[in-house]
Amino acid sequence: MKTTKILALMALAMAVILPASAQQPKKAKISNRYSIELVENGDGTYSVKYPNDYKFINLDEVPDLLTVYEHRPIASSKHYKSCVSEEYVYKSYPEYELKLIVDRAVSTTPAPFVVWIHGGGWTKGNNNAFRVSSQFLAVQKGIAGVRIAYTLSHQPNASIDVSMEDIRDAVKWVQEHAEELNIDPNSFGFCGQSAGAHLSALAAMTIKGTKAMVGYAGPYNFLTANNGVVRSTDKKRIRYFHNLEEDALRDCSPIYQIPKKNIPASMLCHGTGDRLVDYTQSVEYAEALRAKGGEVDLQIYPYYDHNLHSKRSDIGHKLLMLTADFFVKHLK
Repeated sequence: MKTTKILALMALAMAVILPASAQQPKKAKISNRYSIELVENGDGTYSVKYPNDYKFINLDEVPDLLTVYEHRPIASSKHYKSCVSEEYVYKSYPEYELKLIVDRAVSTTPAPFVVWIHGGGWTKGNNNAFRVSSQFLAVQKGIAGVRIAYTLSHQPNASIDVSMEDIRDAVKWVQEHAEELNIDPNSFGFCGQSAGAHLSALAAMTIKGTKAMVGYAGPYNFLTANNGVVRSTDKKRIRYFHNLEEDALRDCSPIYQIPKKNIPASMLCHGTGDRLVDYTQSVEYAEALRAKGGEVDLQIYPYYDHNLHSKRSDIGHKLLMLTADFFVKHLK
């Protein structure tokens, strides 16, 4: 009887303790101003978390390498908090729905729009990514934002082709509802980070009418990339990319999908310290676009790691301003 009571009390204690601990916020990642992740050594000093992953830079030559950067938002909320945002289901599968969020432009005339595509290695992420950037452009530049979800590699029947069809359907949905959203259906572009940059570039090269694309730290040629796709051991991701067959990797590489004419203008941003996607991917893609007559603004930043467009990087605000100006130039 006593044993039973003790077990019951232990179970009750666990029921109280576990939810409280589960609600504790995750410890914020520490980085320097280049978004290179650091770890605290316990004696007040810091070290680079993944020192062997930086093949294009010499860490000993990086200024302020072990100086912690106080993470700052890429824009002040006063510049975008008035944005009106609305979420819609744009596509339904038997097992799940896909939603997009429209950040309405402050504009008296139909506004151009940017489709914002989240990263996450094609395996995770949602349409809350790029909220600040999208709302900033909507309020300050009169460019509507469309933040989308798309099929991820772990979902039923997922593949890169399915995800690309999702993106095309999202664009069609916006165009079909353009009047009620006060949107110009014929003036649009794409922007993404990492996997989202890859999808943005592929969409820009294959969806007719695209005027511009911005990519942060994206892979653009899977036949030369040394990243999580070609080195993946995840069965779902391998299946997502058609078992990594060469023809399939070529077909889903934006560098091989550049149209013969009406090439969308591109801005490609990358850091030489990117440990997840080689910065040479952006250089190679820029060269291919230029060779076919495309307009390219290539922004290469020495020492910066993968998350250069974020609050973990001291150039996050700068990249937002460059992105805003780029889309104003090519969409308005």
